[in-house]
Parts: sequence; structure tokens; C-alpha cells
Amino acid sequence: MDWVLGPEQRRWREIARTYAVEVVAPRAAGLDAQVDPAMAFSWELVEAASDRGLRLAPLPGAFGGARTDFLTNAVMLEEIAAADLGAAVVLAQTWKFAQLVMELGTPDQHERWLRRLAANRRGLVAASLTEPQAGSDNLLPYDGVQGGLQTRARRVEGGWVLRGEKRYISNANRADVILAFARTRPDLPVRQGVTCFLLSADTPGVSFGSVHDKMGERLANNAEIFYDEVFVPDRDVLGQENAALADVARLLRGSNAYAAACVLGVARTALTRALRYTRSRVQGGKPVIEHDDIAAQLGELYAQLDMARTYVFRAAWAADHAEGFDPKLAAAPKSVGPGSCGRTAWRNCCGTPPSSCTPMGPTPSCARRSPPTSALARTMS
Repeated sequence: MDWVLGPEQRRWREIARTYAVEVVAPRAAGLDAQVDPAMAFSWELVEAASDRGLRLAPLPGAFGGARTDFLTNAVMLEEIAAADLGAAVVLAQTWKFAQLVMELGTPDQHERWLRRLAANRRGLVAASLTEPQAGSDNLLPYDGVQGGLQTRARRVEGGWVLRGEKRYISNANRADVILAFARTRPDLPVRQGVTCFLLSADTPGVSFGSVHDKMGERLANNAEIFYDEVFVPDRDVLGQENAALADVARLLRGSNAYAAACVLGVARTALTRALRYTRSRVQGGKPVIEHDDIAAQLGELYAQLDMARTYVFRAAWAADHAEGFDPKLAAAPKSVGPGSCGRTAWRNCCGTPPSSCTPMGPTPSCARRSPPTSALARTMS
């Protein structure tokens, strides 16, 4: 396993970093402060991502991309999320579900749907799984038919008719292409009876409800989608009937690595700002970082962040090498990344986290005064 990024991966990291610094960062605070959550979204950021080749980077060149791999994508998402989490999520959602269409789609679907995205500088993708009463239970090994999503698709001549409601869908009200997940065998457990359908946002019967007013990640809109007798022709069934959730689990191996990489960027910025502050704030006759207790805590946080990054990038690398892939690496990054990085952000903003934020509770004072971690903090740039 070679952890040294290649020249092309470093080039994409620099593209993402420049986009984050020059485009996202100057606008992020103003957009985040919008009272109306719908106004926190910016097409300007999407178009700038298109101009830099970022919007569809994981797709083949024929569809506007560069075939960037899972690891490269995770590296780019950390850079973008360091400027704003929501801006990174807009792209991450489009990447992973455009990749799903690439993996599962027929040549005809590629030509119609991926080329449609490539031709539209504002082309984004949304995937509607979550419902008011169904979220993570879509993934749990539950054999009852009552669990999981309840949106239905009934068979009609030439296709299917969808009816149901989705909630908290990333890019919902902004997407050009939507992946709609619905029960096609309501008599079977959810993991055995769901099919995925491709449709456009302007399909008759598709409408959008409230944009959810979130505390964070505001530059990405999450909204409701309603399917009211929506007809989808047979040719727009993505993958096999009744196997959509199995396809998602098999092919979106790097999905949670994407999510965790976004959180890495947030934590990195929190730590960078803490270092800047503790170097400039003088207390007791010297910069705060020169006090061993503070330096030790910052050193610990740097180490936790670096360990989380190592695991997340390992998971992304493994997703690129599907043979022998450990399925735990598809799930664990979403726990490791937010867990470690969330504590980093919390402690930098609020001090030592409450015991509910970490299974070990507050860091013991003897550990916080560890000379090695004190020295580490003082060497960080």
C-alpha cells in the first residue's frame, strides 16, 4: 500500500485547494449567514467547479470527467471542506451517484443521463432514499416488511408509477438528475424489494417541499421530494429490479470515505484556527501555545486528526481495489472521521468536550501535560 500521492493526484489536490481558497472561502460565511436556507446555495460555486473540471471529475472523459479514483476524490473533498462543508457535500453527492449510474447504467442510460449532466454546467445529482419514517433502517438486517422506505412503484404498461415522499435529500431542489428509490416488492424486506429509477427534476408529478433549515452544512440544500403518480419508463430502471440497496452497498464502497473526508476538512480548519489564535494570544507573559497544557492538547488533536485521515484514506484506497475489499471499510469511516474530527472541532471551539462526546470522557491532566505532544504542537505550521 503506497501512501505517497502520485503526480496526477497531487495535481487534483491543488485544483481543489485553489477552488476552495479562491472561490469557496471568500463566499462561504456570507452564504452560511442567509436566514432563508434556500439562499445559502450558490450556483456560482457550482459553475466555478465545472470550469475547473471538478463537478464530474470521477466520470470518464467522454462525460466531462477525468476518471479520478476514490482516494483522489477523498483528498479533494478534504480540501474543499476545509473552506466549507456544504460546498464539498454538493460535489460529493453528485460524484457518488454519478459513479453509480456509470457502474450500473446501460450504454443508452450513459448517453442520455451522463451526457445530459456533462452538457449542463449546473448539472447536479440527488438520490432520494431517506423518508420521514425511514433512514438508517434501510440498511439494517431487518426481515419485516414494515421497516425501511415506503415509497411505492407499481407496474404499469411500459414502465412504473411512483408515489411517495422523501425527506432531507441532499441537492434535491437543485438536481438535474434524480435517483429515486422505491419499493417494487412491498411484500419483501426492504433490502430485497427496492428498485432504483432515473428521472429528471422536471418530470411530471415530481415536486419539492421545504428546504431544511440546518445548523451547519448550509451551502448544501437538503429538501423534501414528492412523487405524485410519477411515470418512469422501463428503460430508466437503473440496475436490476429489487436489487437497488444491494447495488448501493456493493458499488458505493467509498461513499462513507467521502463523508469522512469532508469532516476531515472541517476539523483541519478548526485546528488551524486554534493554532493561529494560541500563537497570537498572550497570557502569563507568553503566547498561549507556550503553556504546556495547551500545547499538549493541541498536539493530541493534531495526532487524532492525522490518525483519522490515515484510516479514511486507507478506506478510500481500498475502495479502489475492490478485490478482497473488507466491507467494514465501507461503513467505519463515517464513524472514525466524524468521531475524531468532531472532538477536534469541539475542543478547539469549546474546550474539553463533555464525556458524552468521547467514550473516555475528558482527557486526564497527566496525559494533557505529556511533553512529546507539547513539543509536537509547537512544531506545527
